[in-house]
Amino acid sequence: MIMNAKYYLPVPFPFALHLQLGHGIEPEEAEEVFANEPFYRKTKKGHYAVFGPTLDGRYLTIIFELKPKGTARPITGWDMSRAELRNYRKQRK
Repeated sequence: MIMNAKYYLPVPFPFALHLQLGHGIEPEEAEEVFANEPFYRKTKKGHYAVFGPTLDGRYLTIIFELKPKGTARPITGWDMSRAELRNYRKQRK
């Protein structure tokens, strides 16, 4: 279980297989993004995006749904694009 000031991510979460097979993201990497200097943003479709690094230095974007009691339910994720990485670094300054 990963907890930070904003969200609680249950482990294992139900979309771990989708992230692994479809996008090459291990469940642990998604958890690390939530725990390691994340930047959050609401999406146009009403979900949330979290941007951040893994412990190995991989920069990921994870789209998630916010459930009751602050539980994050990941939907999908990918390696940050150049624009996303630039925006993430700008927000961290």
